[in-house]
Amino acid sequence: MSRLLRLFTFLALVLMADSPAVASAATPDDFKPVPEATFHALDGTPVAVSTFQGSVVLINFWGTWCAPCFQEIPELVRLSHQFKKRGLEVVGVAVDSGRPEDIREFMAEYGMDYQILVGDMSIVKSRFHVLGFPTSLLIDRQGLIRKRYFGPQTEEVLKKDVEPLLE
Repeated sequence: MSRLLRLFTFLALVLMADSPAVASAATPDDFKPVPEATFHALDGTPVAVSTFQGSVVLINFWGTWCAPCFQEIPELVRLSHQFKKRGLEVVGVAVDSGRPEDIREFMAEYGMDYQILVGDMSIVKSRFHVLGFPTSLLIDRQGLIRKRYFGPQTEEVLKKDVEPLLE
């Protein structure tokens, strides 16, 4: 009986994690400063998270191996196109995704024209509390985490949260 209960609990958690209400729930990190970290551009140039202060930023932690990430990428591309001129920076942080050439090929295949950085799994987990992929952080102009998203999100959900921060 306990095996059946564990299975039921696991399935319930999996189904709930995919729902928008759970996927974008408030967390204790909301309204805390974004952690400082340095990632690398595909050419190897270091890029500090603080570089983006003054902009509204959606940092998306993803991987070329992550099937749910494939579902979300077109949503992020559309969001970037719609709001870039108003000050939104969409930044993807690729984790455990191979060589820069592999990531560039993936970007071309999926039409990813927003900035992509390469992140280290240990930093992503320890500083940004990323437990699964994709995970995104919406950061305001002051560098505060305004929202954390677990799992793939739709353009509609992201747009609703981004627009007020751009005003």
